[in-house]
Amino acid sequence: MRWTIGFRLGLLLAGFSIIAALLVGYFTFAAGRDVLNDRARSSLLVATQILTQHMQTGFGSVARDTAMLASLVAQTQAVVAPGDVHAQVLERDRLASAFKAMLVARPSYLQIRWISAQDHGLELVRVERSGMGLVRVEGDALQEKAHFPFVFETLKLDANSIYMSEFGLNHEGGAGQGAEQPVFNMAANVVQDGRVLGVVVIRVAAGGFFANFSAGLPSPYAFYLTNRWGDFLAHSDRQQTYGFDRGQRILAQESMPGIGQILQGESRQVVLEHLGNDGNPQVLAFVRMPLGFQEDGRFLVVGLSQPMAVIQSDVGGLGQSILKVLLALCLAGVLLAAWVSRVVTGPLQAVVRATRAFSQGRVHGELPVRRHDELGDLARSFSDMEQQISLQMAELNASRDAMEHLAYHDPLTGLPNRRMFEQRLTQALEMSRRSTRPCALLFVDLDDFKPINDNLGHAVGDAVLKATARVILEAVRQVDTVARLAGDEFTVLCENVDSEAAAEQIALKLQQAFEQPLDIQGTPYAVRASVGLSLFPRDAQDAHTLLASADAAMYRVKMNRRNGLS
Repeated sequence: MRWTIGFRLGLLLAGFSIIAALLVGYFTFAAGRDVLNDRARSSLLVATQILTQHMQTGFGSVARDTAMLASLVAQTQAVVAPGDVHAQVLERDRLASAFKAMLVARPSYLQIRWISAQDHGLELVRVERSGMGLVRVEGDALQEKAHFPFVFETLKLDANSIYMSEFGLNHEGGAGQGAEQPVFNMAANVVQDGRVLGVVVIRVAAGGFFANFSAGLPSPYAFYLTNRWGDFLAHSDRQQTYGFDRGQRILAQESMPGIGQILQGESRQVVLEHLGNDGNPQVLAFVRMPLGFQEDGRFLVVGLSQPMAVIQSDVGGLGQSILKVLLALCLAGVLLAAWVSRVVTGPLQAVVRATRAFSQGRVHGELPVRRHDELGDLARSFSDMEQQISLQMAELNASRDAMEHLAYHDPLTGLPNRRMFEQRLTQALEMSRRSTRPCALLFVDLDDFKPINDNLGHAVGDAVLKATARVILEAVRQVDTVARLAGDEFTVLCENVDSEAAAEQIALKLQQAFEQPLDIQGTPYAVRASVGLSLFPRDAQDAHTLLASADAAMYRVKMNRRNGLS
């Protein structure tokens, strides 16, 4: 056989084409694998966030039931004359019937009690589940419960607050109460004419409550839950749960150190890898969820896990697709190697260059997609694959940008939120120190917002807040930063103020902007605002003190107005 130059060049080109195909496959597979893994992790985190929202909705449903029953008890007591024992017995019978109806409607509820604020927290009406169905406990079986947190902690709350206990094993006992089973309690005060008569307590079976949320999860998912100390409340291995009630501590942060970031307040969500009980690697996503309805710092950590094999199943499919493309590329390379010419080698090199550029994130030149030969097929295949990956990356970037925007902006008004405002305030003070030019901070609080919100509804209240944001933006300079801190509290950061008089002029202009009624969907609403002014460095030397000074100035303006001084 004669080794001609054409044959050698063809053989060399065939080798180059195979190598190029392998490079295409490797870089494409690496890039696609990373994209799919990131997307799977993001999807697991989103699923955990959605589950957390559903759980919060479930807690809210229990809270509404508790508040409704407390209101029902208050209504029954209003029609009973003091000392009328017969009427009291009839009303308690009616309450017991209502409690039974609630237990029938809510299978996860174990017990409902009305407990008096007097007589050491004596139970007045108690209905619970037992092996015989629903049972009303009466007479000497009623107990004093004043020493339990769900009684004395609830009595400390205001009339409209709901108490939620920590999760734990039931140690109270009682017929059919499932001693040693996980429970939590929800309680509300019974208030009549401003006087607290007692509390209504609903005991909920934690297992049944959680089953409502975890039952809908696909089989690869596993549900986890810990308290604020890291003790497992829900785990794929039940022996790991409620160890603190059995004399031992089984902490999530010891087996999954990443959860410690949430428990210590360093992060609100984490995604981590962990070796499961079956020895197979898993990916877990955990999200912090507030516990209860008071700002007392309590929280739960909700988690979902998915086997790594499930997450990587799409990667395997991607590998098979890329392998098929590789085979096609290699075959096309061998066929095209017979055409030893610049017409063949030129486009091939263009494809290789584009592949390398794409795998490194660089812009590449035009591909020969209009050719009607194998190189055209190669170019079109690569272009389609590039578009698919680019589309997925664009979707991920869009999701990330949306989440970043929500993290720094108020969803109602679109203004910067407290987090972004504090960052800009710190930066502005640093710039003011360097330039020696004053910096002004205005604190704006609406005087007549609460009656509008209470009497006309939250929809009108939201419209007032949006209109307020527009009024403030129109009244101040374009370079000023307007933010909504919370509720009807707004702030305006004015950098590079020429003088104290200039700052006071801005505050006066903002005050005058609220002299005209706000136009809310064609209806005028008279809303006045109190504006407090503080200057840096005249009134404070740091951001926190400057904000407090502006708040105090606003409060003085509000008090003077109430006292008729302005």
